[in-house]
Amino acid sequence: MEIMVSEVKPVVITPSNLPWITVAPGVQLKELTGRVAPLGARSELGSVALFQLAPGSASAWSHNKEGEESFFVLKGHGEIRTGSDVQPIGPGDYILIPPHVVRSISASRGEVLEFYAITTPAWSQDDDVLVAPPEGASL
Repeated sequence: MEIMVSEVKPVVITPSNLPWITVAPGVQLKELTGRVAPLGARSELGSVALFQLAPGSASAWSHNKEGEESFFVLKGHGEIRTGSDVQPIGPGDYILIPPHVVRSISASRGEVLEFYAITTPAWSQDDDVLVAPPEGASL
């Protein structure tokens, strides 16, 4: 039995060639793959975005209804907050956020925080729920 090899070639995306999209003051991203990614890199199965948080900035408090989200820290230091729990993060750290977990990620005051956010299935605005900071949260 011969296995057929697809002629489809992989898509190579160079993040430096993509524009930054500002999503909140001090928070910007580049969508590498996902529902609204560049042509040839669109997917509903998963999404990957490169995030950059300015020193002292934080993402909005939110959770996903269905999507599981992972963060992989590339550079800088900060904190991941889930409710009143705060954990330090830095280069090489990997954070797994199950659906329904309210969270916010922040950059330390003195440095930019850069990380990949991977969401499965692909991130959608309908799945993302913005919320007020939980009681006892420090942000």
